[in-house]
Amino acid sequence: MSMARKIEVIVETGKDGFACFMSKKSDDLEFGLHGMGKNVRAAIDDFYAGRDFMYEYLRDEGKEVPDLEFYFVMDVGAFLNYYPINVTAFAKYIGMNASLLRQYASGLKTPKEKNLEKIREGIQLVAKDIAAGLLIDRPVLQYV
Repeated sequence: MSMARKIEVIVETGKDGFACFMSKKSDDLEFGLHGMGKNVRAAIDDFYAGRDFMYEYLRDEGKEVPDLEFYFVMDVGAFLNYYPINVTAFAKYIGMNASLLRQYASGLKTPKEKNLEKIREGIQLVAKDIAAGLLIDRPVLQYV
């Protein structure tokens, strides 16, 4: 049994919504896929609809359908659209100016490497906190 080839899909914030497309690392394939939408989930759904259409076309033409596994890499705006994160609260959590982070989220500005690293570290910190299970495990009154 062969393993699926992992294909990087870039998700970007645009002026009128979001777009996702296969990265240049997959240029050796006979086709490219993309998707667009008003939000990230819609763009990804559109991407998968295009994939399904392409796979059906390949089967109809008697061609081999490649075994592909897609993983999505998002810019800051796409990430903050995809996950239910309060931008102002997240900015405060990582020590960043909330107005600046909102500009990154809307695509008005592109973060410099220093701020991008700060955002990445903040995401990792949130993931670590969630993984630690920092929720109480019984009603508050039982702790008193």
